[in-house]
Amino acid sequence: MNLITNHPYISTIIIILILNSIIKKITRAKHSPLVKVSLFIMAIISQACSPFAGPVDKSISDSYYYSKSKRNICYSPMGNWFELGNTKINADVESFKVLGRDFGKDKNHLFFKTHIIDNEVDTATFYVDDDNYICFDKDNVYRALNYLPHDFTQTNQEKKHLWKVAKANPKTFQKIDSDWSKDDKHYFYNYMPIDVDYNSFTILNKSFAKDKNQVYSLKNYELLASTIDPTTTKKINSRYIADNNNIYDFQEYINGEKVDSLTSIPYQNIDNLTILEDKFLLFDNKVMYDGIIIEKADASSFQIIQFPYSRDKNHVFYHEEVIEKADPKTFSVFETSYYSKDKNYVFVYGKLLKGADVATFGPVNKKHSLLYKDKNHTYRGDEIVRDN
Repeated sequence: MNLITNHPYISTIIIILILNSIIKKITRAKHSPLVKVSLFIMAIISQACSPFAGPVDKSISDSYYYSKSKRNICYSPMGNWFELGNTKINADVESFKVLGRDFGKDKNHLFFKTHIIDNEVDTATFYVDDDNYICFDKDNVYRALNYLPHDFTQTNQEKKHLWKVAKANPKTFQKIDSDWSKDDKHYFYNYMPIDVDYNSFTILNKSFAKDKNQVYSLKNYELLASTIDPTTTKKINSRYIADNNNIYDFQEYINGEKVDSLTSIPYQNIDNLTILEDKFLLFDNKVMYDGIIIEKADASSFQIIQFPYSRDKNHVFYHEEVIEKADPKTFSVFETSYYSKDKNYVFVYGKLLKGADVATFGPVNKKHSLLYKDKNHTYRGDEIVRDN
């Protein structure tokens, strides 16, 4: 009885769940008629339990709210007070207004989330460009450290909340994409100014950039100068570039290991170079994938089946590896794509699934099954989970 009187909302939910279970058993229905009613009631209860009277300005921010009494301003990320918390901030309610999703101000202070940032910016001229997650005052350009990778936080010796973009002119600063920005005198790579020739600088793709003097490989936060010829260098796709002699590929990490690997692949002629799904390059009767020439691939007959599967007239490939014993003419891929087959064999992850019966192999369920079976076994991946 105490539970019902002291916790009416919880009691209501428990009663609904019990009734729901009873009705399902009686009617043998998949879904009880009380399901929709339950959801409706829970939505009302959730609203009734909310600590907020409403958002300060819903059109700008879903994180600043008036308290239930309207005597305080509260910060709750996306209004998810139940999971992400609800913090009262030291703001004057009457004068408080929202500047951006995570920025606000009153007559006394400027706020980032729950923090006062008066000492970090010029408060009189501060404004927020929420579309690009950057902010400005009359002297500087800023980005909230919360929006930046952990590496920036580690360099934050002064424990500030905003990252000041060095050398940036707030009057001319503009975002180019998620990695690049510029003003009237500098280019910025991940909000760091870079030392390049401004007038001739060109971003080639996600891995390379160049100016009149050099071609640069792009790491996360810095540019590595190379000996590639900038005058003849051109973009091939989002990953590769070429000069008059070679195709180039840069990888900062390979299999999780930091390597800063710049690979050059010589060519004779790339005038008729073909790109398949932005992953495979076909040139000089060669096929290149992930910076590697696939040695046994025949470029003239090469085609993608369903990535990462491909074939030519002689072989079937999984990524860059030949699938041994696979017949290219009869090869096909199952809906759960780590399984495949030809007329003779079943394969998993591009390897022979030993003992599998190709004639009876297929999904346990008709749609989206992770378990497959044949007349002898049931499989999960390359493991037998039970005998049939």
